Amino acid sequence: MKEIKKYLQSRITDKDTCVLALSGGPDSMCLLSLLEEINAHIICVHINHNTRAACIEEYAFIKKYVEQKKIPLVYHKIEEYTKGKFTEEEAREIRYQKLLSVANEYHAKYILTAHHADDLTETIIMRLLRGSTLEGYAGFKKETTYQGHIILRPFISKKKQEIYAYLKANEIPYIEDESNKSDDYERNRIRHHILPLLERENDKYPTKILQFSNTLLKKATLLKEIMDDERKKIEENGKINVSLFKKLSPLMQESYVEYYLQDVYQENLKKITLKHQRLFLKSIENKETRLILDFPGGYQLVKENGYIYLAKKKESVSYCIKCEDMNILPNGILKKIENYEEKSNYEIHLNSQEIALPLYITTRKNGMKMATKNLNGHQKISDILTNSKIKGSKKDEIPILVDSKGEVLWVLGIKKSKYDLEKDKNYDIIYKYIERKEKTI
Repeated sequence: MKEIKKYLQSRITDKDTCVLALSGGPDSMCLLSLLEEINAHIICVHINHNTRAACIEEYAFIKKYVEQKKIPLVYHKIEEYTKGKFTEEEAREIRYQKLLSVANEYHAKYILTAHHADDLTETIIMRLLRGSTLEGYAGFKKETTYQGHIILRPFISKKKQEIYAYLKANEIPYIEDESNKSDDYERNRIRHHILPLLERENDKYPTKILQFSNTLLKKATLLKEIMDDERKKIEENGKINVSLFKKLSPLMQESYVEYYLQDVYQENLKKITLKHQRLFLKSIENKETRLILDFPGGYQLVKENGYIYLAKKKESVSYCIKCEDMNILPNGILKKIENYEEKSNYEIHLNSQEIALPLYITTRKNGMKMATKNLNGHQKISDILTNSKIKGSKKDEIPILVDSKGEVLWVLGIKKSKYDLEKDKNYDIIYKYIERKEKTI
């Protein structure tokens, strides 16, 4: 570990603050020890993934250790996951966001993680299986800059065995994560079954993998310089001019999209696969002048006015407004009309004696149900939207007409309630919905 210590001394001065991701495992405890040896100013960050009872024991172990060493510790517990269960991707994103937050708070120049050569090999294999960009296939860098901070991964050339040997020789305590033994996760399966095969074929495989990674990164850097020149000609404020883009050769187009995605996602490039690159290119070739496509990480691919670009998806806004003769909604117009025009889900015909006035336009709320026309009983609004192939956050954007008692009368443009009356019946209220169309691919 002498060369690692020398490397850290060459990068970190006594004026620099370092944020260290500390799990309590062998890798991060080894890195903490080396940082202590060079007298670095360290802020440790421990994330409790809240997946096992042992998480509490791991935190207790770390807390006791850093208190003895008088090293500051920031603790964060993940209370819940978006999908209701742990996923590696979400946990990783939470970890990096917390590390960035702490680095900003303490004005830290460096963020350090204990990723080693085996981690790099696993990452490259995973991306080969999933598909990625040229730089994505290289795994991760020893040094990278992210949101104003330098991320260092000093163990990138070290095998796990070397880390264990150092811990044993220096009597450094650590705690093992029992979940690392499970084959439930892709990374673990690669670690348990593929890495031993590589070891038997060539025990110096980490060196070869690192050479492979560095070669890809060098090629990627050269290609990026070429693409940067092209992007200056084709992009305006992050928006790609579609007609100019189409003049590039197919290979240049592919490379362009790779680097565009890389700039947007940066450290979250893992979210992007070959499928997303192809969808990006497909949307450019699509003859539609306006397209919207959901992308990972809360982004949307937007094609409009001759340009295509990625933009952060707007947060859905819930509302409840009193229904007037003319209503301008986020996704269309609802207006009162005098005469029956059509029998469709875009027009409703009501009898004021059968409902409670005034009427309101609202967005979906938990537990909402509707007495659907021509069906017995009530249907959940969520089921109606699912059956209509409305997905994800779009469900929360659909306008719904209710009366003053909360009775659902109409899911605009999708389905009407039993209160909608046929043309030959007695009605005195007619509303027409004109939806603002957004086509997706």
